[in-house]
Amino acid sequence: MFKIRASFIIATIMLKATISFGQDTIPPLVIDQSAFTLFPDTLAQKRLLNSLNGFLEVKNNGSASNKYIDPAYLKKNIEPFQHIQDIEMNGGKSFFNPTLLCVIPLEDKSLLLKLAFMGVGEVDKTPFLRVIASLIAKKNDDGYYFYNALDHYTRSWNRLTSGSINYIYPNRIDLNKARAMNKFNSAFAKKLNTPVPKITYYKFEDPEQMFKTMGYDFIENMYASRVGGLAQYWNNTVFAGNDSELYEHEVVHFYTYIVFPKGKKNVHEGYATYIGGSGGKSLDQLLPLDKSYIDQHPEQEITELATDFYPHTPDVQLTYVLSAVVCRDIETRYGMSGIKKLFNPAEDDDYFANLKKITGVDKNDFPQYIRKLLTQKP
Repeated sequence: MFKIRASFIIATIMLKATISFGQDTIPPLVIDQSAFTLFPDTLAQKRLLNSLNGFLEVKNNGSASNKYIDPAYLKKNIEPFQHIQDIEMNGGKSFFNPTLLCVIPLEDKSLLLKLAFMGVGEVDKTPFLRVIASLIAKKNDDGYYFYNALDHYTRSWNRLTSGSINYIYPNRIDLNKARAMNKFNSAFAKKLNTPVPKITYYKFEDPEQMFKTMGYDFIENMYASRVGGLAQYWNNTVFAGNDSELYEHEVVHFYTYIVFPKGKKNVHEGYATYIGGSGGKSLDQLLPLDKSYIDQHPEQEITELATDFYPHTPDVQLTYVLSAVVCRDIETRYGMSGIKKLFNPAEDDDYFANLKKITGVDKNDFPQYIRKLLTQKP
């Protein structure tokens, strides 16, 4: 779903306009003229800006080495700013400039910052907005520490524990689905012969609410699908933008990215789709949609559709489904030993070379193999 590392189930939207890119270093922070309207103390502004500039200068190196992040906070989440790492980059060049939009004092004396990354095309002057992120700043002896805004936005949300799942949700919860999620988690752990992880599960109505609560007023893929989610394997956290307590797909990622770290991305997403569906639909519900697309677009190379992750269809990428039917076929014929081989290719093998070793199907025969799998009953 969400690369885990965080692996997105929502497709990343590519910039379609032609852009001339600028420098390949982190651009300087721009201060909006009204940024400090609610925070007029000039000495405090200077102190905040010194810390914020320091934070931005090193954010792409990971949070562990960033002295502007509270070390105690990192014990809870070792990578709270994953989604803004390299956010200023496009095409290998730095293009999106950070702009401080506003600073809002909060009741607990911390500050809520709104930070936009924007760029303007050098040729046609077309503006592009990459992200508007929310950060929490808290004063320390040397300046400020920065925190993801998630805890701030969910501070008054409800909490409920169902077995191994700790739910955090804004309004209501379906206990039957919560029990089903706990049951799935235990059963899948048994299947892979691993301990049952404790999971923190944030429930959202949709991807828009999910991203805003995570601290992104705008991020370019938040409107790419009506249903979506993220999974962070490093702290066993699910962000479920499907208005449900049940999200098997994302939970599968906790296991596969840890048990099979060498697996190809399309195999990770395919296996999660085989087990837990995608976009609110089971694999069997997705198959007719994908078969129809392939039948209507004979010019499309099926080998590319199985690996390119391009959003050819509006709700679920074809790569997820094509990989899922392969995973189902391999597990049906060869059991978990076949799945383990699929997740563990030789160092020099691409997806198709590894698949041939398992099934005997080479890249040239792959389209015929896929058409067969799309029509056969499980």
